[in-house]
Parts: sequence; structure tokens; C-alpha cells
Amino acid sequence: MLNSYIITIPIESGDCEIFVSPFLLQSKEPPNIKSGKIEILYFYGQLRDDAYKARLEQEVLPEKFKSDTYIINYGQDFEKYYLGSLHVDFDTKHYWQWEAKSSKLSEQDVKVLAESLFDPQLPHSKPVTLFTPTRASDINLGLI
Repeated sequence: MLNSYIITIPIESGDCEIFVSPFLLQSKEPPNIKSGKIEILYFYGQLRDDAYKARLEQEVLPEKFKSDTYIINYGQDFEKYYLGSLHVDFDTKHYWQWEAKSSKLSEQDVKVLAESLFDPQLPHSKPVTLFTPTRASDINLGLI
């Protein structure tokens, strides 16, 4: 099973909450998961920003979905939150080729992030489910 999770790591500017995904969320291409082996991880920062929290308050959802266990995708521009990607090999505990469009994380921050991926005792890690709710207004009930 492929999981997404949030880790909190210490970086140069303070503690940072990072969403880790085996999928490039802003990609229009379906992910290739045929091998069943994760080779690249994608990282996002601050998915739960003020705009997200304001939108969440406006929605009629069961309270359990407004918890830290879920990130509700309302069509966010994930490119805005994208930090970068790393090639990883969990068998040998190696990482390489950090790719990012901006320098939101320093080289040292990336090293801390990468080493955190291989730490089985990572204290600030929690699984999270990303989902897109379908509102009743989004369902086409027109005549067929």
C-alpha cells in the first residue's frame, strides 16, 4: 500500500511540516506504480495554510474530516506548495538528485529531510489521507 504522511523536521528557519507523497500531485499524468516500488518521493509544504483553513470552515463536512488525519483537496494549486523531489532507495537507505523549482529548502534542510525518511523512530510523523469530496452540487443529475 502506498501511503502519504506528514513529517515535522527542524530546518534552518524553524520546525517545518512537510507532506510526503509517492505521487506528484500537480501532474496531469497518472502515476506509474506498476513496479510496486517507490523510487521518487515528492514533498509539499504548508498544505494547510490560511486559505485552506478558511475554505474548510465554509464547508459542510463531518468534523472527523476536519482533523489532522485528512487533507481535503478542493482543487488546490499543488504547484504552489511544491518543495521538490528526491530519488530514494529504501533498501539501501540512499537518496540522490534533489529537484526543486525554488530554493525553499537549503542543502542542509534537504539532508535533514532525506535522513528523516530512513529513521524508523521518527517522532514527528503521522499518516494522512488526501481526498477530494464530491459535493451534491457537483453531481450531474440531469436527464439521460
